[in-house]
Amino acid sequence: MKKTQSKNRKRLHLAALILGAYAVCLGFGLVLAGLEDLRGAVGPIRLLLGLGMMGFGLFGVWDGLRDKLHPQEKLPLKAPTQYVLTDDSGNRTSNVTAERIREELEKLREGKRDSFHLQLLMPLEVSEWGELKQISCTAQSALSLLAFFQTADGGWLLRTRTMDLEAMAEWFRSLLEESLSLSGWTDGWETLEEVPGTSQETEDSEDQEFKTWVLRNEAGVYTVWHRRLTIAGEAWRNEYRFFTAHDVELAAQGVYEGTYQYAILEWGSSSFDLLPDQEEQLQVIWCTNIWDEKVRRYFRRAGTVTQVKFWLIQYLNEGCVDEYWDDVTALAGGQERK
Repeated sequence: MKKTQSKNRKRLHLAALILGAYAVCLGFGLVLAGLEDLRGAVGPIRLLLGLGMMGFGLFGVWDGLRDKLHPQEKLPLKAPTQYVLTDDSGNRTSNVTAERIREELEKLREGKRDSFHLQLLMPLEVSEWGELKQISCTAQSALSLLAFFQTADGGWLLRTRTMDLEAMAEWFRSLLEESLSLSGWTDGWETLEEVPGTSQETEDSEDQEFKTWVLRNEAGVYTVWHRRLTIAGEAWRNEYRFFTAHDVELAAQGVYEGTYQYAILEWGSSSFDLLPDQEEQLQVIWCTNIWDEKVRRYFRRAGTVTQVKFWLIQYLNEGCVDEYWDDVTALAGGQERK
């Protein structure tokens, strides 16, 4: 992924050159005519018009010759790449810089964090591997990268690489600046796991998690943050593994307006079901990661669509919610989500 520069061809702009030369000639003629009758009433006017026309003509000549005399270097146009950074507590931010990444790497090295994840909102096409959609960084015996590529058949290719802190910080800087060389995707990378798209369609729902919960290799255990947004209508259901906070707000709005029958936000080991409510505008069923006597606890809260959006975005950004939720574990029966 090199940032290449392409020079303009050294060519003439014939239209500007011809019109400019014609204006110079015509202006020169008016100047001569004005000088011959300088003391008359029309002479000075011809002189001024001629000088002005010669000036415009000379500019046209320069415009026609400038690429020939001074070729300019231009960068090819690129689609902007946007990132979302998620730490191992589930806190998210779109303010992703090389300095912020380095801070996270320092925390990994010091043992303050176990991992962080960089999501590409606009997937990056990497030759031979597929579309890069996420990069996770974990701290094992050394710092390791885990890259998630979606292949053409809808499957996934997971590649890993071990690096020291300085090399990894420079690698992330090159990625964010879109100047990462081709060797940045080939040298030192190993294939960790391949998940064909065809096999995913035949597996049961639990196995379809494309192994985003636990992945193993010789270095140890990689824990990858699980996320999924599900929206459903009367006879359809769509699932999204890569989405933004705004997509969550749109899902809540769609349930409130009746466009969707329900929506489910899965984040880490918790989930939130968004359902219509007769008394309030929306109700949220929170399936927590809290266990009581081997039973998962459920909570419920109802409110306006604006309040629901606030609760969900607060959880995405801060990893916590308000205390005032009703415990409905008994009504939910302690059943596991399906």
